[in-house]
Amino acid sequence: MKHEWMRQAAINILRYLPEFLAKDKTFKATNDADSREHNTIRIDLQELLDQFFIISATYGLSDWEDLVGIETDPTLDLDARRQAVMAKLQNPESVTVAFLEKLINQYIADKSGTVTDHPETYSADFDIPLLDKKNLAGLTRDVRVHIPAHIGPVYKAHTIASTENRIAMIKSTVKTVDVYPAAVEQIKPESTYYVALAITTTEKLILQIGGI
Repeated sequence: MKHEWMRQAAINILRYLPEFLAKDKTFKATNDADSREHNTIRIDLQELLDQFFIISATYGLSDWEDLVGIETDPTLDLDARRQAVMAKLQNPESVTVAFLEKLINQYIADKSGTVTDHPETYSADFDIPLLDKKNLAGLTRDVRVHIPAHIGPVYKAHTIASTENRIAMIKSTVKTVDVYPAAVEQIKPESTYYVALAITTTEKLILQIGGI
């Protein structure tokens, strides 16, 4: 985060002193060392200030998570953790089907996730594509945080798998000549031809990965 009220450029103490002083090697070396130390302190202060804002917090993000009651998961990237903290601090919305779909589609690239409510069984179906471990963990965590306690989530993950089955056959033609009354003469095949068959099937695989 850029703190515009604070100096952004590197510090050079000599710029505030008469130029002739920099001609003295010892004086210049001393002031250069002081400038580097001042610059280190400037950067440390800016990083410290960053921790007071969720959108820029890094090493201080765990304190924000503790404040809002979220367990720190160091395997998640900083942006995902910040979003979770900000969601906790925002005014709570009504947990509707639209809200849940928006919630889960944060983790789905093509935004194809859908939610179907089943009040009669106190459950809700979450129809999602197969996700990697990281996104699936984030999705289920957010659902647990927001879904009403009396509603049980049922996750249905699917993927489209294309399978190609190739079947090939070879057949030879044989010319048969019957000579009366009983002799049969078989002549070698005059030609060979091939018959091939290709089948492509598309299947939709549905996996139950959780539920009530």
